[in-house]
Amino acid sequence: MKFIHGRSRPIQVLFLALLPWLLTAVPSKSQPIAGQSRAEYEFGQAIHFSLLVQGSVPISAVTLFFQAAEMPATTTVQIPIEEAGLEIEAAHTVELTQYRPAPFTTITYWWQVTDTAENILDVPAQTLAYEDDRFDWRQMSRDNIIVRWTSDDAALGQTALDVVSDSLPRQTAVMPVELPDPLRIYIYPSASDLQSSLRLTGRDWVGGHANPELGVILVTAANARTAATELRRSIPHELTHLMLYQATGTDYPNLPRWFDEGLARIMEAAPDTNEQLILEEAVANGTTIPFDQLCAAFPLDGRQAVLAYAQSASLMNYIQTEYGNSALNRMIQALADGADCESVTTRVLTISLTQLNQNWLQSLNPQPSLARFWQSSGIWLLLLAAGFGFMIFFLWPVNKGRA
Repeated sequence: MKFIHGRSRPIQVLFLALLPWLLTAVPSKSQPIAGQSRAEYEFGQAIHFSLLVQGSVPISAVTLFFQAAEMPATTTVQIPIEEAGLEIEAAHTVELTQYRPAPFTTITYWWQVTDTAENILDVPAQTLAYEDDRFDWRQMSRDNIIVRWTSDDAALGQTALDVVSDSLPRQTAVMPVELPDPLRIYIYPSASDLQSSLRLTGRDWVGGHANPELGVILVTAANARTAATELRRSIPHELTHLMLYQATGTDYPNLPRWFDEGLARIMEAAPDTNEQLILEEAVANGTTIPFDQLCAAFPLDGRQAVLAYAQSASLMNYIQTEYGNSALNRMIQALADGADCESVTTRVLTISLTQLNQNWLQSLNPQPSLARFWQSSGIWLLLLAAGFGFMIFFLWPVNKGRA
């Protein structure tokens, strides 16, 4: 080895003296940690997460992370490790009686592993499709629409796809929003099966439909002979709720009930004739429900509840006919911007909800021109006639005496 003499020699001596310390100060790098993870579930009961991980340096800590779209935050679970080792098996069970993911949601989960040399590795994220596995689902798809059903009737899936294709143009004319990709539709064999699916996940079949924030459409087709008619009514209805949720986001729960249900009703391809009969009877008897009483909730009584749905559909049809789809779209935008049940009609239609109620009733029960004139001006005609009567009464005797 050739040494350089002169002033550099003290630096060389110092470097040689510090070399052992410098070598030990460089952090060691372990070989990559290899991990295999999986997740299995029992619908409505539990999700089982497991991990098998290997490293070149003993592993000292394992942490599980999981989340879903409806969860407010990511859940973090520190998995206890009894003794650090080069190979570790970790497992964790989430009881679904406490944490209740939405049915048909997607759960994303991943692991973080730390070894004794303080190397940290995130095991790549994986997804778990959490759907109701109590049934053997058949599937049919078109473009970005997926339909699943349980019966052996292949025509049921085709009918559902056709219903969506037929109804989407009517709905996008009012609500030009992006749909979930893919749009998933599940057809349950009965209403009780659908209700049990939602209850197992801590949710209710509110007002005959699932909450639209689930991001899927859940309907029933219990009778093969009437399935096509049921789907032509239920799929456009639920699709409207879903699209309204997409358009209004967190403001969706504050939508006037008459607007939400009324718009969903007019999008149905098979109207309910029984509702129409009940509405006609209420209009004739003057027993309709004022719409300011249908802002937050509908009556629980069977006949009154049917009347509330019928009125809402009729009112939305009136608005669409009188003001056009653009007005409905502006009302949706106003509701997304915080308008309430009363102010949405004032902001968009420039009339109060009370006046809209009166105009709607007038459109259902038009009166002859003479009757409308008498209704609006009759009191003034009576006062005028009374005035003439008093004048004649006081002037007649005077004229008679002068004669």
